Amino acid sequence: MLAARKSQVIKLRLMHAREMFELPQTDLFSEYRNFLTGVDFCLSELRGRQSFRPVRLEISLPPQEIDHGMAERLARTLRRYCEHRVHYNRRESRAQRFGGISALRIGVPLCVLGLALTVGSDVIRPPDGIPHTIADQLGWVLVWIGLWFPLDQIVFYPLFYGRESRVLRQLAGAEIVLTPHEPGSGNHAVTAAAAAAIFDRGPAQSADARRNRQRGTDVLSSYSIIDVKDGLWHGALRAELNYIRSGH
Repeated sequence: MLAARKSQVIKLRLMHAREMFELPQTDLFSEYRNFLTGVDFCLSELRGRQSFRPVRLEISLPPQEIDHGMAERLARTLRRYCEHRVHYNRRESRAQRFGGISALRIGVPLCVLGLALTVGSDVIRPPDGIPHTIADQLGWVLVWIGLWFPLDQIVFYPLFYGRESRVLRQLAGAEIVLTPHEPGSGNHAVTAAAAAAIFDRGPAQSADARRNRQRGTDVLSSYSIIDVKDGLWHGALRAELNYIRSGH
């Protein structure tokens, strides 16, 4: 507990360990799909913080996904992923600066043209007339256009990659703690007793009732590891169990 207070704790709930790095190939309209990988979520969390404390990842997985050495494999893969992405960011940062320097080949002539137009506007008479004002303002606009994009690429664009690389270095050293999902916890959990109550209304000794009870138990097991907000989960499960009980 004391170590958790000294660390930045990020909690993730995944269905498979590979969802830390890639999205599952599932129905895009499913209510149970994650639309961000675990790494993307962690980077978003850390970029919004100014703390340099160590990172602690508390990843919740279904029990069958957790085995001996899984935390170590995740930590090793996470370090390798972060190192590769840091190298990628470093190359992209250099590419942005090189692109800005290359853009000066167009930007400098535009800037010179704008300055020449601004200086030349001084000979236009009267000095407070519309032609003088247009030439002077147009010259400064050309100066701004000529220098804005190159300086943006040289100075500001690489800052994004620098910030992300700092966060990646923090994430690479994260402590990973795996915990199993706790079926039955939460406001929308359906217990085995609630599921059984649906089937107890039918003939207790009939073969159909026993078969439907087993099918309902299987459905409950498949739903119990899903963490979904709102009350839709409870209603969807109860509807499916009732459908099974009806004999379909």
